[in-house]
Amino acid sequence: MAEMKTERKSVLDYLSKNKFLIPMYQRPYAWKQEECEQLWNDIVDFFNDENRKPEDEYFLGSVVMYKQNNRQNIIDGQQRTISLSLLLKALYIKAFKDRSEETKNLVTMLESCLWDIDDISGKADYTAMHLKSDVIIKDEENILEKILTNGYNLDYNEDIEKKIKNSNSNYEKNYLFFILKSDEFAKENPTKWEKLCVVLLKSCILLPIECEGYDEDSRLENALRIFNTLNNRGIPLSDSDIFKGIIFKSKKTLEERREFANKWKKLENKNSMDFIFRNYMHVTRARNKIKTSEIGLRNFFTKEHKKILKDDNTINEIEELCQFWNGDFDDNYTHKSLQLYEVLHCLPNDYWNYLDSAYFMYCKDINKNYFEGHDLFLKKIIANFLVKLINKPTISEIKPIVFNAYVSLYSKEELDFQTDSKQILENEILFKEQFFKANKLIPSLLTLNLYLKYPNQPIFKAEIEHIFPKTTNWRPSYTGWDKEKAEPFIESIGNKMWLEKRLNVKASNGYFDEKKEKYKNSVFLEAQDLAKYSKNDWLKEDIEQRSEEIYKRLKEFFEKNVM
Repeated sequence: MAEMKTERKSVLDYLSKNKFLIPMYQRPYAWKQEECEQLWNDIVDFFNDENRKPEDEYFLGSVVMYKQNNRQNIIDGQQRTISLSLLLKALYIKAFKDRSEETKNLVTMLESCLWDIDDISGKADYTAMHLKSDVIIKDEENILEKILTNGYNLDYNEDIEKKIKNSNSNYEKNYLFFILKSDEFAKENPTKWEKLCVVLLKSCILLPIECEGYDEDSRLENALRIFNTLNNRGIPLSDSDIFKGIIFKSKKTLEERREFANKWKKLENKNSMDFIFRNYMHVTRARNKIKTSEIGLRNFFTKEHKKILKDDNTINEIEELCQFWNGDFDDNYTHKSLQLYEVLHCLPNDYWNYLDSAYFMYCKDINKNYFEGHDLFLKKIIANFLVKLINKPTISEIKPIVFNAYVSLYSKEELDFQTDSKQILENEILFKEQFFKANKLIPSLLTLNLYLKYPNQPIFKAEIEHIFPKTTNWRPSYTGWDKEKAEPFIESIGNKMWLEKRLNVKASNGYFDEKKEKYKNSVFLEAQDLAKYSKNDWLKEDIEQRSEEIYKRLKEFFEKNVM
């Protein structure tokens, strides 16, 4: 069970008796005016409740955090904590401007929530903010600091609503929104404004959950465990968010941290960083010759291989993988390779990605040209994957051969799947029976067949077309081919092909003689050939003949490329 201590705190106690850090791996501040307006309205409604008793409290939510270097690292609750700080700063601006002997204590309470207070003079140190964020970079990095250090200059003669509209910063927008709301409330309730501030500070409650542990890693792990439990309806921190924080902390200087933060932001704008790190995990497994079952991505990099994240070269390799999957090297691929990738994209699992990444980095490690003989590499993946999946359509069939293949690169300097694909193919009767039952593989099988039959076929996005329609008004003229007999053949591979969407819509549920006219205009060479077909009806024997043709073509491909 995670170690923790909880104690309900008023806003005053929560903000004045803690210093906070929003860790770099957290997502940027995202609250907009809608959320801030809801927070403001909730507080005002609570204050205005005629049935409210002096001892009543209003619960604002929980916060999950852990202490490091005398600051509470917020894992859950950063949006609420930042928004409360912006709200109190807006209230402070008005309280300080209107300060009198009667409001002196209110000003002091507000100051204690925002800044360190000198023990002797009782004066606030406006440079010693209670809230800091490692998340913000570039344009955002100065705005929060300016607001919370009295460095933000506000001209009350300006059109504040226009300034909110023109601002690109959520910090600035929400801060100005709270200033408007505070002034509006004070004008409408001149005798109640100070009391509203006191109710917010003393009667609005949070529940901080401080996670403990013997070191920083255990405190962070406990905090994440509690966060994921409490926040199961929200979006938990991703694995890559955590890795970002670990890499960030490993950088020694401010300049290194800024450089890393800027690089990361560019990468995550174009990539799913969890996807990239999952691929990098398999690269690491290949280099370390690990064939055993996978462990969770987070545990892999935070427990088993934590040193990798702190290696200066890691972010460079992550960047290379991002470029690889972004398509930065696409000009180096042959047309055949691009066709084969289309086949892989139709597979029902992504494990080919991990093998491709491992092979890419292996070629880099040994100074080999990744693109040399690349077509053959992809053919071997496709053949071994499809044969295994036809034999048994489960992910457990694929994982071992992927692990074997990428480990063999580093241990034997060759691609060896160590699979029984040849034996599977040798059992002709069973394999053929399974081939025609592999309905989930039809998209990849159809794509492979298309590019094998038509090597010059351009690549286009398309939909699966049922040559004999799935639903139609049955023609009584079909001798020996009625609706009941046709049913088992409609979803067979011999009755399906690729067709661009606009023609697929036009062809709709028409009969073959009607569709042939549409097929003439297709970019797909197979559809063009069908448009020239001598028969005007597409019947059982046509589907069976095409199914057999596809089977023979693909089986020949498998036999040439399995290992």
